[in-house]
Amino acid sequence: MPQLVKKRRSGWAVLAAGALVASLLAVGTSPAVALDDKSKQNAPAATSACVGDATGDMMFSDVSEMHAFRGDINCLAYYGITVGYGDGTFRPNADVSNEEMVLFMERAAAAAGADAEAVVGDFAMSGSDPVHRGDMALLIARLLVAATTAESPINVTNNDDGTFAVSTVTDPKDWDYFADSRSSQNRVSDSAASALYELGVANGTGMGYFSPASTVSRGAMAAFITRALAHTTARPEGVTIQSDEPGGVIISVRDANFHPVANAAVDTFSAAANKVDEAFNEDGSCYEPRLTGVGGNANVCEIDALDAVTGLSGDYDPGTISVNVKAGGTTVWAWTGENGDEVEDGGEGLASINLTETAPVSADSAKVTTDIPMGVDRIHFGDTVTVTIQLVGAMDADAVRDDGGNSYRVVTQRNTDRNIENDNGDPTAADATEDVSTDVLEVDASGKVTFTITASDPDPTDRNNADGTSGESDTFKIDRVRVTFTITTVSGGQDVDDAISSTTSGAQTIAFSDARSRAVPDGATITPTVDFLTRPMSGSASNVVTVTVVDQYGKGIRGHSVRLSSTHDPSSDRSSTFPVARSTDSSGSVRIGYTYTGAGSVESLVANTSSIADQGNNDPTDDVETLTPIAGGTKDFYWAAPATGPDVASGAVLASNIERKTIVVANSAGPQLVLYDDNDQYSVGVSGSEELTSMAAFEEALAADESNNDTVVVSSYDATDSGDVARFVLTVVANT
Repeated sequence: MPQLVKKRRSGWAVLAAGALVASLLAVGTSPAVALDDKSKQNAPAATSACVGDATGDMMFSDVSEMHAFRGDINCLAYYGITVGYGDGTFRPNADVSNEEMVLFMERAAAAAGADAEAVVGDFAMSGSDPVHRGDMALLIARLLVAATTAESPINVTNNDDGTFAVSTVTDPKDWDYFADSRSSQNRVSDSAASALYELGVANGTGMGYFSPASTVSRGAMAAFITRALAHTTARPEGVTIQSDEPGGVIISVRDANFHPVANAAVDTFSAAANKVDEAFNEDGSCYEPRLTGVGGNANVCEIDALDAVTGLSGDYDPGTISVNVKAGGTTVWAWTGENGDEVEDGGEGLASINLTETAPVSADSAKVTTDIPMGVDRIHFGDTVTVTIQLVGAMDADAVRDDGGNSYRVVTQRNTDRNIENDNGDPTAADATEDVSTDVLEVDASGKVTFTITASDPDPTDRNNADGTSGESDTFKIDRVRVTFTITTVSGGQDVDDAISSTTSGAQTIAFSDARSRAVPDGATITPTVDFLTRPMSGSASNVVTVTVVDQYGKGIRGHSVRLSSTHDPSSDRSSTFPVARSTDSSGSVRIGYTYTGAGSVESLVANTSSIADQGNNDPTDDVETLTPIAGGTKDFYWAAPATGPDVASGAVLASNIERKTIVVANSAGPQLVLYDDNDQYSVGVSGSEELTSMAAFEEALAADESNNDTVVVSSYDATDSGDVARFVLTVVANT
């Protein structure tokens, strides 16, 4: 059975009043810095006490919908910390008196499960005199000392001298202080104001001031207290759910006094945000095919012995949740009850939240890439190459910076070669000069850092002129600068993974040159309009691809004659019919359409240079065409047959189209076209540890499979039955 937990400090939490008076004024020897417009609160609460039922309107007649503190005032009233005045008003602009402040803090301590005596027991002032901001800050800081523990996300404590400390802000240089508080208050009171700033409870009055001698309005007081309650266990009665980080939630269960309930069974499930209207049947029960268990929950919409339970804090963290960003997010529901209870009312009483941000990925390696296009081996003088170091994690997804930071040492060496006859030739010792530089780069919060490489022509006046020697042939002289860089880790321990990098962790050279563009291609790319098509059921089917031909600088070559060809098993009935050679346009590209006949297959397309040899008889009918494959000009295209069952629907994933919810898998009978939808079930992971997950996570893994080497096993697959529930188990293989 759920257990009520009330675990708080008791007794005096701070020094007695006499000790406070005896405290010295703060001095400017602390390494902390004065608060300004660039300061940052280092320990704000990740969640709020003002959630769920605590956001309801408490109907104070003088608190309008547009009032700045309306939400805080309503929240304060929900917890019983204020009841307003007998005439139905709250009087948000009136000053808080000392007597009222003591009463408010006693009630706030009760809601937070803290010892009220530890908060207000030695507060000497009483009566109707207005409370000052400095005294209010001291009381709220005491509340947090009494209401937080070492198990709290952020623990507020007292140092030996009575000053306040925040568990997550341990480095003195990270503490900010209000200039007027430091110059006018004793050390304890000043530290209270600083602590409330770091905790996100106090923002100050502007210009880096706290104004400790100013009075406090009732509306502002409501904001201070509710922000402080966010750091305690105070949460609304029943079940609430909040997001504490991208892709993460905290589920809280509380009793009628807002105190934690331990060992409460929590059933948690989710659905794509655009399918929420389909999550429940007409009778109010769950439509389970639309729902996915969260945190390992295998039996959604029912309280059973396998459900997770809350801890002593009354909270449950189900871990990272896959967020379907394309569907407008993922909606997560949570509820509690007795064993055997089922959802029967269409979600009435269930706590829910819609997540729109994906959880950050933790780094386990790094990749290095450049913006040099494929097939390019020369860069013009004056152009710039950008090199990117990006941390990566599971499934080679971009990852965020580690807590301790990640630094890389980049060593760059330049060699200059002048007047060489062959752009690919080696320089002589006399021509080569060397320049070495070293930089240490720190990745940013997104796990990325970039640097640029460029080079100027060492002799811009020669214009590739001939050597000018009388009687010699006009051999063009070329200048070249070779920039070689190496990247090694300095801190963070995330080594470069060569398998997913466009460069290597060893020496990588970029050549800058003033050589003239070559008329013959250095490379080509084939870009199909789509990656796959359904094979023709009868007759033939059409396909269109674009071929781009480039020189050594990656610039398109105009007027180059290109013809397609492809390879098929000579014994098969598969064949393609290609048009005659066509010329590239000014961008170096040409669109080529062709027809395909036969069963499903992997077709290897090849881009060729086409040249015609005239036989010298002025008869074009016997001219001979020669096809020469262009470097890099190959591409596999998939003519897929619709999968008819689970056996042929399983295999290596060749291609996918998430918008069409289609994948193509390899099979001995040829590529198979497999359909999936949110009526199916999904498991994703490395071999042997695939875990039940959502369609969004399945699609995320498909999108990350750049090398098309993941495999899928499909069970109970029937493409003709929309009600069929297939299961897809995707085994992820690192990209190579």
